[in-house]
Amino acid sequence: MLARLQRKLNEVRRYPALGAAAADRRDLAALALWRTRLLGPGTAAWLARGRNPVLTPRLRATRGEPVRVTIGDYGEMDCFDELFIDGIYDLASVPFAPDLAVDCGAFRGYFTALAVGAFPAAAFACFEPNPAHQASLQAQLALLSRPVELVPAAVGPADGTATFAGEGMGGALTDGPAGAGACVVPVVDFARWLDARRPQRLVWKLDVEGAESTLLPATLSHLPASTALFLETHYDDAHCEKLLAPYRAAGFVVHEVRRRPARGFSYVEWRLLRHSPA
Repeated sequence: MLARLQRKLNEVRRYPALGAAAADRRDLAALALWRTRLLGPGTAAWLARGRNPVLTPRLRATRGEPVRVTIGDYGEMDCFDELFIDGIYDLASVPFAPDLAVDCGAFRGYFTALAVGAFPAAAFACFEPNPAHQASLQAQLALLSRPVELVPAAVGPADGTATFAGEGMGGALTDGPAGAGACVVPVVDFARWLDARRPQRLVWKLDVEGAESTLLPATLSHLPASTALFLETHYDDAHCEKLLAPYRAAGFVVHEVRRRPARGFSYVEWRLLRHSPA
């Protein structure tokens, strides 16, 4: 019992350490006490500065850009932990200053908060098809110090529509009809969208729950010479290699960031980097 409590207290300490200032660390401590189930959501929210379950702490990882996070929302917290506790997107590894940073599968916009802090001179865009996420995503983007283009659509190899189903971070395009809990969403031809902006140096995050299988081949020839791609795949190793081999052949260095085994496949985060100094 005592050892379990000590483990939880050690976990609690990780969250305030993310804060950019003392006031932010207080909010993050309240968040941690709920996350580790040492306090219920109501009590944890009462301890926060605004007595509100929706917190907006400024983080060191975002260079002081605020991040909107909700005490009591476990899906949101899973995403928060991936980016700010586990650090799956190492933007310090990008050896160039991008002129465009794009987040495909934005969810709550946390990657864009990281990118705004890391690359303040870039232009920014988010793609998110799930209608249920739009209000929270807009609220997050409104906190940032730079404007962000929000495209309420999925990305794909052609313009059109598709059926979207699922909740939280697991929502995805499906092949079936729009049944209960599903909806029809617009799809934007990402390669064409990218061509219209003509970036010379691109940072691209792609987490689209399986749609990368068609998007990656369709987009490769449209990427600038300096591109950093942060990617999640949900396939077995053979299919991952089929998708990534053309990128290696095109000059990308492929690095496996994290692997989480599942039944018959793994969730894998990758960093693909190609840099051609001007």
